[in-house]
Amino acid sequence: MADERGRIRRSLARVITDDNLDLYVLGVVALVFTVLGATGISDVKTLSSVVTALLALLAFSQIRSRRLTEQVRDSNRGGPAALFEPEFPANLITRRAEAFDILLIGHSMTRTVQGMRSDIRSILESGGRIRVLVLDPTDEELVAVADRRTSQGLGQGRLRQRILATLDELTSLKSRTSGRLEIRVSSRISSAGFNCLDVSTKRGLICVQHYEYRPTGEASPVFTVEPKDAPWYRHFADEAERLWEDGTPWPLSPADRITRARRPVFSEDFGPELAEAMDGAKELLVTGLARNTLVNNGYGKLEERLRAGAKIRFVLIDPHSPAIDTAASRYHAVRSPESARERVLHTLRVLTELRRSTGGDLSVRLVAHPIAIGVIATGSALFAEYYTYQAAGEPKFVLQPADGAAYRTLLGEADALWDSGEPYELALDEVETPGN
Repeated sequence: MADERGRIRRSLARVITDDNLDLYVLGVVALVFTVLGATGISDVKTLSSVVTALLALLAFSQIRSRRLTEQVRDSNRGGPAALFEPEFPANLITRRAEAFDILLIGHSMTRTVQGMRSDIRSILESGGRIRVLVLDPTDEELVAVADRRTSQGLGQGRLRQRILATLDELTSLKSRTSGRLEIRVSSRISSAGFNCLDVSTKRGLICVQHYEYRPTGEASPVFTVEPKDAPWYRHFADEAERLWEDGTPWPLSPADRITRARRPVFSEDFGPELAEAMDGAKELLVTGLARNTLVNNGYGKLEERLRAGAKIRFVLIDPHSPAIDTAASRYHAVRSPESARERVLHTLRVLTELRRSTGGDLSVRLVAHPIAIGVIATGSALFAEYYTYQAAGEPKFVLQPADGAAYRTLLGEADALWDSGEPYELALDEVETPGN
């Protein structure tokens, strides 16, 4: 008897805790009152009340069912790692095409803009707003850093070309449409790319692409957040807005272009970089007025390079030409033509002794031209020294082959001076007037 009561209690407990209890009650009550109504035992008024109660119970059952469905869906996401994907979601293109307010942020956004060209036009024509933020292509150092960090084998300068192509495409679309298309460029490398769609609405979506360091394929992971993913939805939306606010409208204004123009970095002294560059040089080309300081202070370094087999060439102003008088009147370091001439002659005597002691490949040429910028070309860099007009100090700066036209121009000038110079014989016992 006790076993029977135990089975009844267990069965009753299973029924009470069953997830489908509401459906069981709904079915039993509906069946009972169907029979009562068919047999005439229950009147119409009572049946109407019962039907209304059953509908209310059914509504509560549906609410409970939906909550259970959401719980199952969330539990099947597989934890935090399941949020990340190796590529963009399949429905992102459709969601972008259906959006009314879009904010796109990335390094170049080339594929995105080209892929949704017709969608952009449709969105703008329907009164929508599209904002696009990419890296500033006029900031060559910024683009070079971004290219090194996220390079996918595009090749040198390709990222900048992609950015310019995107900006040209957007500028063209903006001129041909009347919608709200806003373009900005950023002076900051963001850690992620953003597709922000209708963020202020309930159906908003933010797709984030992590810009990993030097990916082998598509940068990843990619993940999406929606309004229900609070507080992270607002977190990423705010970050995207901050990036946009710090951007600069494109095309750049004249003032912005001047601000972004590259400026040379001047210093009072070359520092240890010059000695380090000379250490690895197989060939040196030196031009200048007299080069006393370099020859006197760097005698040991020049001697070391010559004994190591390096080729060294000097181009100095001819001490007996009118150019020495012109240089003397121009440059603060020289007070008179006589002192300028003596400085050059002193350098020639030191270089003669240097060649005698080493037997190295050292040669000198003299020019009848008042050299305005002296250079030391080491192959890996060009150390330039500007001779100021009757003012103290000689601003110095360094150029490398990567600096392009500026490097080639000054190196070309040094080569031209060498080609136009008169050879000076360092083996002479005493320094004589060139040409005598």
